[in-house]
Order: sequence, then C-alpha cells, then structure tokens
Amino acid sequence: MLDQITHLFRLRTILQEGSLRRASEKLNITQPALSRSLAQLESYFGQRLVERHARGVKATAFGERVLSVSSRIERYWEIAEHELRAEAMDEKGVMRIGGGPVWRSGVLSGVLSQLQKRFPRLLIEFTTLTFGKTLQDLHEGRLDVAFGGVFNDGGTSQRFARIKLTEVSNHVMAREDHPLFATRREDDGIAASDLLEYPWIVYSELPAYREITQHTIAEHLGGSPDIRFVCQNLLSVLTILQQSDCLCVLPELSVHAVAAPRIVPVPLLLKRNTAEIGMIFRTELQDWEPMKALVELCRTRFGLDNEV
Repeated sequence: MLDQITHLFRLRTILQEGSLRRASEKLNITQPALSRSLAQLESYFGQRLVERHARGVKATAFGERVLSVSSRIERYWEIAEHELRAEAMDEKGVMRIGGGPVWRSGVLSGVLSQLQKRFPRLLIEFTTLTFGKTLQDLHEGRLDVAFGGVFNDGGTSQRFARIKLTEVSNHVMAREDHPLFATRREDDGIAASDLLEYPWIVYSELPAYREITQHTIAEHLGGSPDIRFVCQNLLSVLTILQQSDCLCVLPELSVHAVAAPRIVPVPLLLKRNTAEIGMIFRTELQDWEPMKALVELCRTRFGLDNEV
C-alpha cells in the first residue's frame, strides 16, 4: 500500500511539472525511477494515466481522476502522520477551513478561538471559498471543512458529511439611525416607494446578491434602485452602510457583529430569501479530534443539541 502511495505522489509531481525531466529534478530521483513508478501505476489500474506529447506529458481523463484522489489521500496522510508524530516531534498540525462571506464576518471568530485553545498545536488556516469549487477543494484536500450554503451542491454523496447549523434570510439593510426609519408609521410601516429615494450598494461577492438588488428589489418597489456602489468585500459594504444613507441586500447573520451604529433590517419582505447554511467535510475526517471538537463548538454556538 505504501508503495502505491509513493507512486501516486510521484504521478502528481509528473503531472504538475508537465514532464518527467522536471519532475525528476524536483523530486531528486532519476527519470527511469519515475518511469517505473508510472508503469507500475498504469499496470495496477489497467489504464493509461498520461499522454506523451512533444513538450512533455499531460493527464488522461482517468489520470485526472487518479490525481484528484491522490491529492485527498496525501492530505489524509498528513493528518494521520501528525497524529502519530506530534508528541515526539512537537510539530503543529493544520486544519484548512474555508468560509463564505457570512462566516468571515465574525460568526466563526469565537468558535475558532476556542478550538485553538483546545488544540494549541493546531494551525488554523481560514480562507475564502472559491465560488463553484467548494466540493472539489474538499475532495482534493485543499480544504478540510467548508462553511456556507453548500447543501444543495453535489447531491447526497456519501463522501461528505453535512451539518445544518442555521438558516439565514436576506433583508434590505441600513444603519440603525438611517433617516428612512423616521418615516415609519405604526399603522403601515415604511412605504416601499421611500426606499427608492436612497442610494444602494450591490454586494457582489456572491452573484445572487446582484440579481436580488437589481431585479427582486425592483419587483417589490415598482422601480429600479439607484445603485451607487458595487462592492465585493463585505467589510467595505458594512462600513459604507454605517457611514452613508445607502441601502443594501445582505444576509441577516452577516451584520450581527456590527456596532456603533448597528446595521438593521428595513421591514421589507423578500421572496425566496431563506437558505440553510452550515458545515461540510469529508466523512473520513469525522473521527479526527479537531473536527469532532469543531462540530461540537459550532453546534453550541448555534444553540443545537450536541447529542447524536
């Protein structure tokens, strides 16, 4: 088994470098040794893994599948190796976490701080999810766990564990002392037409929010919003909201950590605005102690029962 893992890691380097010569230089082994590894893998799987061309080699379709799986195996091996060597070698382990914009707005800060206290030799890498590549990054080991609205992505594959933590709703948001709230009447609230009198921000990190702002809002208000900003960074959006009369469509969870002034919902009901969000990770990691602790901390953070 270990021989096959070695051959798989060599295959990955061959395909990453695009040639046996460059791969041999990077790995500091001979080209004939690499050729033997490649031949043994192709014999083992019964299919060709690479195609040779004038400038080097590239993966076959099956080779791409093998490369994807080998990346995941390497990540799992790294985790297992650290568990076996940690006490003797005093090495840090790594947990790779990806988060959507709501999670990066401060929702996970306390959870990750508690996780690091429990595992002081754990290095936590908290990165931005790449839109449309979440499951691929999880599958190939670039991420260990992802936080976001990922439950409709990838069907019901048994390779991934999904844990729903909460639901979020989108709202029109404004600072708490926005002049719009001064027009509110107890009997019928704020007139929808009043929202067209103020400038708008389009939060563009997720494509859905551009659609909601430009079209859904127009349907509700009977006119197109006056868009003054298109901004990809959530922190910048929140800062502009605090310092201006702008309005913006955002998920409610993203504004909980904002204060002085707070960002609050404007009473305008949006259609189809609720989504399940939570965490997703490879099932092979569900018994990894840091992952078990992270699940427990997240469930506690959202007031969920930790009993299985």
